[in-house]
Amino acid sequence: MCPHSTHGNRGHRSMNLLKNIFDWSAFWGDLNEAGIDAVFYFFFAFMGTFLFLIKLALSIFFGGDADVDLGLDGADLDADFDASESFNLLSIQSFLAFFMGTGWMGLIARFDWELSRIATGIAAALFGFGLMSLSAWLMMMMKKLEQTSEYDLKTAIGHTGRVYMNIPEKGQGAGQVEVSVSGRKKILNAISDGPAVASFTSVKVIDVRDDETLIISVNQD
Repeated sequence: MCPHSTHGNRGHRSMNLLKNIFDWSAFWGDLNEAGIDAVFYFFFAFMGTFLFLIKLALSIFFGGDADVDLGLDGADLDADFDASESFNLLSIQSFLAFFMGTGWMGLIARFDWELSRIATGIAAALFGFGLMSLSAWLMMMMKKLEQTSEYDLKTAIGHTGRVYMNIPEKGQGAGQVEVSVSGRKKILNAISDGPAVASFTSVKVIDVRDDETLIISVNQD
């Protein structure tokens, strides 16, 4: 078979993948024919895009990750995403951007550019990381704009919220809670005044430490 024929068949397969996107059986067949890596790229692309758009909408309309203090291992590592100067890759939005970018670039590299699996993997990972960094930068810019609106953490005292990340028992580290502060929903570092508190538990803010960490207790109401 001549090279032009081989290239033509590959191009035809690429066209079929797009044409068959609404024909699930044919579309799935094209993916399986390309290899298991193409299936993973497809999953990353579509699920990453779907969840990214949902998370983006939540961030825009309800605050979402735009007001997250990412505390890992309590005071040892505090990536304060609420600070305007922070550049935080470790957010849900950024990870979804990585999977979305990796998936789409993987499909393009495999079916349109006809790269090898190794070259495709490298291109997909680099593009995914680039999109991840871009997402983190855009979120940082959004936070800088939001910093024009001041808030007082003391206004959270007495308010009820919901645990966003498990909070260890008193003295064992910090978790995170979602609570209203100055009329805005925020996700902030928090510690328990007693036993450990699981995610999604309703809690009440009883005090605020000097380092802007909330002190909470389980809501008994």
